[in-house]
Amino acid sequence: MSANTSYRLSGIALLVGAALSIANLVIQGWFITGADMATVLSPLDYISNELAIVGGALILLGLPGMYARQAERAGILGLLGFLLVWYVTLVQNVLLSFGNITVMSGMDAHLIPQKLEIIMTPPPVWGPFFMLSMVGQVLGTLLLAIAILRAGVFPRWIGWALIATLALGVAGFVPFVPEAVSNLTAIVATIALAGIGAALLAPTQSAAAQAAPAGVHAAAGA
Repeated sequence: MSANTSYRLSGIALLVGAALSIANLVIQGWFITGADMATVLSPLDYISNELAIVGGALILLGLPGMYARQAERAGILGLLGFLLVWYVTLVQNVLLSFGNITVMSGMDAHLIPQKLEIIMTPPPVWGPFFMLSMVGQVLGTLLLAIAILRAGVFPRWIGWALIATLALGVAGFVPFVPEAVSNLTAIVATIALAGIGAALLAPTQSAAAQAAPAGVHAAAGA
């Protein structure tokens, strides 16, 4: 498999994963507004968590292509940003949603007591991993944004969009700011990942350079 094909597959994974993740965020932010047991165990909440798992898994598959595409120019910042963002996606998108579905299934089957605090409180053993993901979300986003802006491989708006998510994240802690801002932060970050996916669909400069002489020779032979 050529590098160009690998980049395109990574781009498709990022685009589809981002679309599913945004659908999950929209459902969680605008269609699931209650915090009662009926809402938590509703079919829509199941669907939302399933979208988060599949979308997150596809993003995990696509992120290595992003790193490989700009690795030479991004340097250590690009590597650290990639690793942290990959870890955050694994924990917050895939593992958390999988845990939610597992607990909800147990409640439906009456294997777990139907108490809201059970599903709203992660197991204590997960604490360090979630704390690391919270730190990694800020640090990884910043490092990846700087790497993208410095490398110049992907469109610059992607780097600035990632930086904007940090500002939106801070605004989310300000009193009287709507809770939807937190979902908007994640949506903007996911749109940035979709932008990376779209950029990966374009051929690399080396592939374009190799295709150009072939076209010239074909025209000359004709």
